[in-house]
Amino acid sequence: MSFIAEPISVNQWHEHFGHCSFNVLKKILASCDISVSNNIVFCSSCVGGKCHQLPFYSSAHTYSQPLQLIYTDVWVPTSVLASNGARYYVSFVGAYSKFTWLYLIHHKSQFKNVFKNFKNLVENQIGYKIHALQSDNAKEYLSLTSYLQECGINHSCPYTHEQNGSVERKHRHIVDIGLTLLSTASLPLKFWAEAFVAVVHTINVLPTDILKGDNP
Repeated sequence: MSFIAEPISVNQWHEHFGHCSFNVLKKILASCDISVSNNIVFCSSCVGGKCHQLPFYSSAHTYSQPLQLIYTDVWVPTSVLASNGARYYVSFVGAYSKFTWLYLIHHKSQFKNVFKNFKNLVENQIGYKIHALQSDNAKEYLSLTSYLQECGINHSCPYTHEQNGSVERKHRHIVDIGLTLLSTASLPLKFWAEAFVAVVHTINVLPTDILKGDNP
């Protein structure tokens, strides 16, 4: 009785060559006149072995009052200076209502004073205290460390920009609609600051399902 050996699959060759990319593997096999099927099976070992960190899961935590948590981030510098000379903006987003505050700044060194002004404004107007601040802990936020400790404000999730998705999505929303306004009005990019401020005001006054009919 004779036995016919089954051909080696492309995934087996992939394992034999140290889990190299499939494009490289095909070139190797072609140079050796080895024909294999093009049916590539997903390699779970590659995903697990080449993963640099554990996945982040969506939080199911809910907030019952304003200022329990504030998301914040500094928008990346733009190559086009605003008409008032600003190059950055700082956004603060409330986790409870997603209400947004935007501050234009010329230099990142201004951030500490901006946060102090923001804190005084919202706490006096809303009547609540800021409990926690969440950021990616970029260098500009390091200047706040001692001040946050003095005020009893917890700095949540430093060094994990993946968990700062709420403010990152808000950036995208502001920029997309702001550029749309500029395009509609046929205005140059130097007026991005005015457009972004207008966008934030508009978003804040629009109805939102988050509050179930309550005012922001």
